[in-house]
Amino acid sequence: MKLYDTLSKTDKELAPKNPEDKFNLYSCGPTVYNFAHIGNLRSFLFADSIRRSLEYVGNSVDWVMNITDVDDKTIKGTIAEFGPEATVDNLRTFTTKYLDIFLQELQSLQIDTASIRFIRVADVIPQIQEYILKLVEKGYAYQTEDGTYFNIEKYQQDFGDYGQLVGKGFLEGKKVGARVKVDEYEKDNLSDFALWKKHTSEDANIYWEHLTLGKGRPGWHIECSVINDIAFKHQSTDLHTGGVDLVFPHHTNEIAQSQPFYKPFSHAWAHSEHLQIDGKKMAKRDGNVYALKDLTGKHPLNGLAFRYLCLQTDFHKPMNFTWESLEAANTALERLYRQFDSLELGKKLHTAENAYETYINKFKSAVEEDLNLPKALAIVWELLADAQVEDSSKRAILLEIDPVLGLNLEHHSPAVELKVTAEVQSLLDARKQARATKDFSKSDELRAQIEAQGFEVLDTPEGQQIKAK
Repeated sequence: MKLYDTLSKTDKELAPKNPEDKFNLYSCGPTVYNFAHIGNLRSFLFADSIRRSLEYVGNSVDWVMNITDVDDKTIKGTIAEFGPEATVDNLRTFTTKYLDIFLQELQSLQIDTASIRFIRVADVIPQIQEYILKLVEKGYAYQTEDGTYFNIEKYQQDFGDYGQLVGKGFLEGKKVGARVKVDEYEKDNLSDFALWKKHTSEDANIYWEHLTLGKGRPGWHIECSVINDIAFKHQSTDLHTGGVDLVFPHHTNEIAQSQPFYKPFSHAWAHSEHLQIDGKKMAKRDGNVYALKDLTGKHPLNGLAFRYLCLQTDFHKPMNFTWESLEAANTALERLYRQFDSLELGKKLHTAENAYETYINKFKSAVEEDLNLPKALAIVWELLADAQVEDSSKRAILLEIDPVLGLNLEHHSPAVELKVTAEVQSLLDARKQARATKDFSKSDELRAQIEAQGFEVLDTPEGQQIKAK
């Protein structure tokens, strides 16, 4: 299986370092201070699709995800809820609430939480402290009156590759500034970043004591480096994933913090592109930051419909979300479920064996060549439309490839049975006749009457269908 590698800017073959080992997959997880927005969820669907595909082509995968429950945002949220005397215990309570919501959301998206090893930052503070001290001993970090910082200039002198994840020449024309304490910052603010932040009144009573580092808490970037190190026992990660927004500074700084101990930090990097809303960047000021609850509140299938929608766009490309596109994905998914359910259950494959192999091989090729899931999804519809392949074969093929797509074909929830009154059925019959005679004005009039009764009419390739609004 090959995947585009952000660091080398080439398609890279994915394989564990030792063929007998599990494939080490790491994904930057959520910051649990609020609901994850659907752009975040797209990045987790990307990682889940990679995990599913790696297993499909024969790998055993050890998938690790950090839970950021100690950072600027989680502390600010805790203080807002518990007040200026908030403690570490309050931080735990606050972040656990959003962690539980996140885990439920993953399940709604058909991401199996049992397939992931979650590691909370708050559970590994001693290991983070020890790691920081080793960086100080090696000369890649230094202590100041307000914390401990990573020395970019020293790293660049020894390794010469700071910022290469962004692209060659990243440092050209840039000068490393003094220090930056905040977790997130832009490319033009190139400064030594905080590994350990000394406690201030802004952190309430949220801090950890350390004899050498002082009273404080870790910076954001060091957390993932340490969790990788813990999870994979001081070895390079096979593949590190995240959203493209993490390339700088987060992933760039992870590399710099880790390579003084082993190089490469990760053999390959994969990033999913941005998700936009109606062609615009998600922003609170525009009121277009959507969480999964905003989708599923409109229709119970919309968790999986969002997954289906994401499968239609290459994860390496920006995705534009609209309510219309989600509705279309929901309609297509319902149609897929209906067609799957209508396939006869015959146990034997009556179709010629080469037809079965042809579809499996086409699907596998799409997955192996840079995770081309839009093509893989198109193969599903091609298969269903192929009159030369009998139902029993179609069903067997779909059941074999669905573990990659994650659409839960065999065990999907049945559609809610609609109770259509005689009056509504009469309107439906009349509308069907109007469309048959191309009286579209009458058809639209009847549609409005049907919608006034609480139903929605869909014109599909299979004919007129109805659903609850």
